[in-house]
Amino acid sequence: MLSDSQRDRLDAWVLAAAPRAVAYAASLLRDRSRAEDVVQDCFYRLLRKADEYDLERDGIKLLFTAISRACINENTRRRQMASLHAAGDDDRDFDPHDSHAIPPEQVMQTHELQEAVGRALTQLPEMFRAALELRSLGHGKSEIAEILGVSPSHAGVLVFRARQQLAEALAPYVGDSSR
Repeated sequence: MLSDSQRDRLDAWVLAAAPRAVAYAASLLRDRSRAEDVVQDCFYRLLRKADEYDLERDGIKLLFTAISRACINENTRRRQMASLHAAGDDDRDFDPHDSHAIPPEQVMQTHELQEAVGRALTQLPEMFRAALELRSLGHGKSEIAEILGVSPSHAGVLVFRARQQLAEALAPYVGDSSR
């Protein structure tokens, strides 16, 4: 049984970790509501064993490892289904801050680039996408390796190849500034 102070510390840990965890899961699943379900399930499983784990010290690594595996399982086991309600509403998430201040051609270029980035990320293999997302969240190679269950050098290769594939996919949109 946990004391009140331990519960308070775990509550604070959950509140601090939840936004990053949901963002990471959403990047892997490409569906925020499914990501929230996965994260909630991972939190539940970790908190049930709070007396066995030191969640304040190791919780982030355990959580991201659990999320990575759960998302991979979710993607491989669940068939994608299209919603009839979303048909034709592809632009409903695009909301410029001040449409009068931004030139229309810039809005369209930005929208086109956002779509290209989304497509490019979706086309990456799951391990590449997971490694890149973890890196973008500030994790080092050793943490990425531990979360994904690979060696640190392999984690570096995953991040490098993911960046390389993204650069190739986005070259027509941003120009090739590396050469």
